[in-house]
Parts: sequence; structure tokens; C-alpha cells
Amino acid sequence: MNIYKYSNKIAKGGFVLFFGMMLGRVLTYIYVVLISKLGSSKYGLLSLGFAISLFLSTFALLGLRTGVVRYTSYYLSKKNNRAIKGVIFSSIRLSLPLSLVLTVFLFIFSKQISLNLFHNPELIPILKLFSLTIPFISLSTLFLSVINGFQKIEYQTGIKEIFENFIKLILTFILIYFGYDVLGVAWAYIISLIVTFILSFYFLQKKIFSSFISKLKPILIDKELLLFSLPLIFTGFLVLVIKWVDVFMIGIFRTTSEVGIYNVALPTANLLVIVPTALMGLFMPIITELYSKRKFNDIKVLSITTSKWIFFVNLPLFFIILLFSKQILNVAFGSEYVAGYGALLILIFGYLFHSLTHPYTSVLGVIKKTNLILYIMIVAALINVLLNYILIPKIGIIGGAIATSFSLFISFLLSAIIVYKLTKINTLETNYFKAIFAGIISFFIIYSISDFFDTNSFFILISFCLLFLLVYFVFLIIFKSLNEVDKKILFGFFNGFKKRIRKTT
Repeated sequence: MNIYKYSNKIAKGGFVLFFGMMLGRVLTYIYVVLISKLGSSKYGLLSLGFAISLFLSTFALLGLRTGVVRYTSYYLSKKNNRAIKGVIFSSIRLSLPLSLVLTVFLFIFSKQISLNLFHNPELIPILKLFSLTIPFISLSTLFLSVINGFQKIEYQTGIKEIFENFIKLILTFILIYFGYDVLGVAWAYIISLIVTFILSFYFLQKKIFSSFISKLKPILIDKELLLFSLPLIFTGFLVLVIKWVDVFMIGIFRTTSEVGIYNVALPTANLLVIVPTALMGLFMPIITELYSKRKFNDIKVLSITTSKWIFFVNLPLFFIILLFSKQILNVAFGSEYVAGYGALLILIFGYLFHSLTHPYTSVLGVIKKTNLILYIMIVAALINVLLNYILIPKIGIIGGAIATSFSLFISFLLSAIIVYKLTKINTLETNYFKAIFAGIISFFIIYSISDFFDTNSFFILISFCLLFLLVYFVFLIIFKSLNEVDKKILFGFFNGFKKRIRKTT
């Protein structure tokens, strides 16, 4: 398989995952809009509950997610089913006991955490309920990682992005409608995670790897898997520190209402992570396969191509949010949350750089330099915590946004420098400047036209967003930003999409 075919495989798989994730993000956004209607203070309480349970779930996973993907992909290329089963069993043996311990810990100490740290007794029942989510998050994540290692990205997308978010949204709506308020939201969240766990187990056994519960004797790799994942235990935690410590500190130094306002800016900025997440779902298993075959030049070319796609797709989204930040928050969440537009404008800069970090960290993972990922995250997390501590008490959510964006930029910069020194992979191209120029021109064209319309109207706002995308794409073509490989992949991608449409009609 040549590099074009590998790139095309990522593009097609990434397309499936992208639209699945887009649907998932739409459902998530509607979900956030729904629970934000409870008021910024109650939404702030729920945000703290989400953040704390995610922190503990990350510890419970022991950094195994990346390790499971890597070793599953590696042994799949060697056609070693016993070793694949060993990867699954070893990851469960390592993660599940700790998950249960952390569940008990959060349940027992929810009162102390709520009163002594956040000074809010209303948080106690939320933390008790959210403690139940930890083992389900851990096990479903491990099962989905195995599915990812098999490059069956459509199953992962359907389970995690669509089914989980759909069930969570519907149950939340029903429970809020019948007056269960904040606790109803918590129960809906728990049930959706249980469904994800059940579905991930079912599809892994029935559709992906039937040897999972067969008599096939596994080759356990507890020690090797743990040693590979050990730096990622802290890396995963530090990533969450960078993304969530601002929420914690706003809750500690300011009010739960400000937490709620800030936490509508975060998921909006986080839209810039959809594309890299979609592409990385296939990028890492493929470069792992290439690494096992010692095809280093193909890894380099594929890294450059994938990074360019991430940038080209994310840039118009960046400019759209930059142009319509107030309108997006007002239309989606209501006037109470428009106060978060300043934080949103700052966050999108950080998340744009963060989206470009993904290929670098994947390369470091594949070449077994996870310790370097850890060092990068330590530096970024320390900067983030320090800036949050200094800025949040003084300037509130703006300070949190500055701290997060700056630390994400530092993470990108260090990752790019280290990967270049180790592999000579430099993903930056002159075509990036053409895309930036296309984006700037499109920005000013749409900005000048939008003054004549009420962009606080949902349909007008959507129309201008679509118009921006059209103008941006036209300028990409005019500036000849796409090379021959890109054009072949795009044509192949659209032809494949047409065939799928014809099959379904």
C-alpha cells in the first residue's frame, strides 16, 4: 500500500468519524444548551461534577488508552490473536481495581471535597452520583481503544459519539421535564455511560474480536503495557489539568455562576478538536503499522499531510467563531452566557494550536517516546496552574482563558521542536500561509456583509457560517493551496461518498 492509499484510508475513515463526531457534537451542544437552561449556577455545579469524575477516571485508566491502541495495532499486523487478547485482559487487570477504589473514595469524601474545597453543599449529591461513573468510563474506554486498534472507527463513532450522546440528551430532557432538575441530569449521565459500556463490550465481542471470551489462551503483557503507559498516566492527567484546572479554580476563587458561563465557552472552543480527533483515530494505528514495517519516510509524509488537513479544516471554524462569538453564545445558550464571549475569543487561539499538536504526540507515542510527552505536559500544566492562580482571582474567566490558551500553545511549540529534532518531521508548509490569507479575506468579506443583517437570528447566523465556508473554499482553490495528492484524495473521497449515497437510496 503506497502513501496515497494510506492517506486516502485516513481521509475516508476520518470522514466517517468526522461526520459521526459532528453529529455527536451537535447532540452534545444541544445537551449543554438544555442543562444550561437550569441556570449558570446549577450548570456550574454539574460542570464541577463532570470535571472531578473525569480527573479520577483518567487516573483509573493509568494511561492505558494509547497503549491499548498501539499494542492492538501492532499485534494485529503480526496476526497474533493470543497477544491481542492479552492486551485486553492485561488492561482490565490493571485498570478495574483502581477504578473501584476511586469510586469508593469519591463517594465517601464527596462531602469534604464539596465543603472544604468548593464551599458548596449542593455539590455533595452530585459527586456521590458521579462517583458511580468511574468504572464504566474506564472499561468502555479500554474496549473502544481495542476497536480503534482494529481501525474499525465507525463502531467507536457510533457508540461513543452518537448513541451515548443521544441517550444522554433524551434521558436528560425527560428527567428535567418531570422535575428532577440537577439530579436528573446526573442520573441521565450515569445511564448513558452504562449503555456505552454494554455496547462497546457487545461490538468488541460480536463484530471485532470474537476471541475475547473464547478459550484462546491470552499472552498477558501487564508489565510491558504498564511500562509503556506509565508516563501517559500523568500525561492524561496533565492534559486534563490544562483543560479543566481553570474550571476548578474559577469554582474555588469565583462563583459557580462564572463556572457555568465559562463552561459554555469551553465546549465551543473545543469544536476545533473534532477534526484532529477524527483523523487521529486512524492516523495512529496506521503509522504504528508503518513503524512495524520500518517505513519511516511514509510516516513523515503522512504526518505532514494529516496536519495540513487539520489546519485547512479548522481555520474557517476558527474565523467563524472569531467573527460571531457573541451571536453563537446568545443563540445557543441565551443572553446570560454572552458574558463568556471574551474568554471564547482567547480560547480558540489556544485550541487551534492544540489541534495541530495531535500528530506530533502520536508520532512520539509510536516511536516509544512517551516520556517526552510527559515532560511537555508537565511544563504546560505548571504554566497553566501558575497563570490560573495569578489571573483568575484578578480577572476571572478571562484569566482562565489566557492561562489555558498559553499553555496549549507552549505544548504545541515544544512538541513540534522535539519531533523535528528526533525525526526531522516538520508539518508546517507554505500552503498554510495561503490558507491563512484565504481565511482573512473571507473574514473581512463576511464581516462587511453581516453588518446589514441580524445575525442573532439562528437561520441568518447559520447562513453566514455556510457562506463563509463557501468563500473560504473558493479562495483556497484560487490560491492553489491543494497539491495533487490532496486533489486525488478529495476526488476519491467524494466519489466514495456518492457511492454510499446511491447504495442507501
